[in-house]
Amino acid sequence: MDLVLYLTAFLASMIRPGQIVLWIDVVAVLVGAFLPFFVRGRFDISIISFPHLAERFELITIITFGEGIVGMTGFFDVKHFTLRPILVFAVILCLFGCYVTQIHYLCDHHRVDRSLRLMFSHYFIVIAVNLVTVAFRFLENPDASHLFTAGLMIAALLLFFVAIFSDSIYYHEKYRFGIKDAAESCGFLLIGAAVMLLVRFTIYGFLSGALIAVCGNYVILMMKYTKEMDRETKV
Repeated sequence: MDLVLYLTAFLASMIRPGQIVLWIDVVAVLVGAFLPFFVRGRFDISIISFPHLAERFELITIITFGEGIVGMTGFFDVKHFTLRPILVFAVILCLFGCYVTQIHYLCDHHRVDRSLRLMFSHYFIVIAVNLVTVAFRFLENPDASHLFTAGLMIAALLLFFVAIFSDSIYYHEKYRFGIKDAAESCGFLLIGAAVMLLVRFTIYGFLSGALIAVCGNYVILMMKYTKEMDRETKV
């Protein structure tokens, strides 16, 4: 399918180069990336090493977070100390904590699975982290709309947490993600979004709202992990 689309784009570029070729290439990339998720059939899942696959995607995500930290250097000024860089770093740190806690501790790596959801969720995790970085950049731009910046951050956080919680099917049985967990997560996201929208004209209000959303979800994941660890220790 991908080969047909790329061949079509090549032939179209020879006849009439332009935007149509660009859109055919875009469709080819999207089809190549997401079509396997919808293809069903016989597949030998024993050839897939879940621990290795999870580790590869974990490394890609860590690199993305690292790039996000590098992109935040503009907030740091050694001559003028403010809370802004601390809050920005705290948001990124809590997002990273949420990701590592669920992928490294809650997920059962000793399993045999095709792992399509794990693969595709990481597309959106990487996109979400990059969108958070972009939202922070807009925060420093006086010409950027405050409403748009707040909306972008809310959308990025929503995409991030939907993506990581979609991987809850890979959790250990003892860490099962239930309706209560989903409700608590949505609650923190709603509170954080409300703060970002209501006080979007101040940087500290915006960052406080983002921190409420991500820190609250980090606490949910850590409590799920530590509670079960404490229970096993007592036993």
